Amino acid sequence: MSKLVRKFKLWFVWQDEQHQQWLQDMAAQGLHLRSTNTFCIHTFERGAPADVAYRWDVRYLRPNAEYKQLFRDAGWELVTSTVGWQCWRKPRAAGASTEIFTQRADNAAKYLRVIRLFALILAAEAAFYWLTPARLEYMEGLAWGMFTGTAAVGLLALAKLSRRIREVQGV
Repeated sequence: MSKLVRKFKLWFVWQDEQHQQWLQDMAAQGLHLRSTNTFCIHTFERGAPADVAYRWDVRYLRPNAEYKQLFRDAGWELVTSTVGWQCWRKPRAAGASTEIFTQRADNAAKYLRVIRLFALILAAEAAFYWLTPARLEYMEGLAWGMFTGTAAVGLLALAKLSRRIREVQGV
């Protein structure tokens, strides 16, 4: 039997708690996350069942040594990184915190970083549509359709992230 198992699990940033719980459930079944990729393919390594907490953080710039050391000092192990997201894991122990952010503002800041990226992408897309030759008559329908479709998805994501920020802030 292969030691590696691959599973597809689509998740969105505002569903991080559900995704983290899924990873925890996989560890309880003896499947320990080894890596993940942009296409939501998770690679697990078979092992002994364990009670492990998983947490995601987002840093679009390469995380520096100080950032990583802060997590390691708190008992977290960096499992994998993909498109700016870092997945951390830590054995769960009675009475020990399994949160990477103990302050509500820090947890909300994670989602604000994602909102800024979405806003930047939407602004760049709008500029591309309005300022490039793609607005030529033969491309007008296609370009407009692409812009409005991705803008709608982006706005939905912004709304979901805003709601998530209010939840973690207790508002």
